[in-house]
Amino acid sequence: MKVLGLITEYNPFHNGHAYHLDASKKETGATHTVAVMSGHFLQRGEPAIFDKWTRAKMAVMAGVDLVLELPTAYSSQSAELFAYGSVLTLDSIRIVDSICFGSESGDISRLSAVANILENEPSKFKVHLKEKLDSGLTFPRAREAALGLFLDCGTTAYGLCANDALGILRSPNNILSIEYLKSLSRLRSSIKPATIRRIAADYNSTQISGSICSATAIRECLKQGSSLEAISSVVPSASYSLMHSVAAAGLTPVTENSLLELLSYAVISKSDTLSSYCDIREGMDNKIKSEIRRAPSYDELLSSLKSKRYTMTAIKRMLMNILLGVKKADVEVFRRLSSVPYIRILAFNDKGTELLKKIKHSSKVTIINKVPRLDSISDETARKMLQYDIDSTDIFNIIYYAGCKHALRGSMDYIISPAYLSKKDRDF
Repeated sequence: MKVLGLITEYNPFHNGHAYHLDASKKETGATHTVAVMSGHFLQRGEPAIFDKWTRAKMAVMAGVDLVLELPTAYSSQSAELFAYGSVLTLDSIRIVDSICFGSESGDISRLSAVANILENEPSKFKVHLKEKLDSGLTFPRAREAALGLFLDCGTTAYGLCANDALGILRSPNNILSIEYLKSLSRLRSSIKPATIRRIAADYNSTQISGSICSATAIRECLKQGSSLEAISSVVPSASYSLMHSVAAAGLTPVTENSLLELLSYAVISKSDTLSSYCDIREGMDNKIKSEIRRAPSYDELLSSLKSKRYTMTAIKRMLMNILLGVKKADVEVFRRLSSVPYIRILAFNDKGTELLKKIKHSSKVTIINKVPRLDSISDETARKMLQYDIDSTDIFNIIYYAGCKHALRGSMDYIISPAYLSKKDRDF
């Protein structure tokens, strides 16, 4: 058995993901695959468009063997924390041989060289970084500029020139790749990294064309009310069928704008404690309280909060942390973990059953099939982390089930079991 680990969001699963899955298996020689997938809220501070169980089924029907949920406390955070939680999950199960991620670079040696600099932060680099942050640049821009200056100083130990490094740090999947490599190093993990160059559509492209496009383009198409037929050429047949099932059930794809009222209530009801939530700092609590009362839409709220200091994505994550109640103090605890307190199964197939047997033999991590009552969990860290998962599902479902409240049977994390999908389901 040779096990491949994947870090995913599958929002939703499309042909580009299918290409990455197949290419990663070939690159690593894997016989089995396990994916860590974000639940209902994602790394860029956005809600998923479909529920986590549906998206996990899409993955297994496309050839992933086991899908585990990335805890909410990691899934809607910075690239660094998202990557750490994802790699930590894969490392904790003690069965993963390799990890393969998509990147714009496609060059693992260059990505590793940049990761080495950013993880170890040589003294000259730290001086340049402080200077750029003090000048008012956002952290990503300050880091990029500091790296360029550091390499321009004639540094040769890392085998990079400034232009190589700057090109790498200007692409979102390269940045995530670097964070995965840093996390593997920090954990001293035995998992071997590999990368596949992303093909065709740019991550932020909104155009539907050809057979491969970005998940962003698919989501934009669905948000605008287009029929599912408009995306039929860019998603596998199983994904298309599952989307039809969601629509037929009367479930409502979740968008940022649909969360504005819930977010407004969260801000107003928590107004005295906003600064205690993850990433809220330096007066942003007061600015959010002021602007949310008069924002006619979520997009206009974001525009009113935008500043030179914070990227739009950083602001989105701040808002999601308020909505989900993610506390700074809890995240600091989760940031220091050397193993996840549990793994949650979302979907699996026959090979996934083999992986679960191996996990039970190789790791001490708790495997959650069905969510237990929180008061039955003695470990405080596990209890807090799981509470965030449950709360995020309940908040998501307020919108998702808006058109069919009768189908919402309570807190769905306690009700829905992991999906087992046989070979005939994959051959749909």
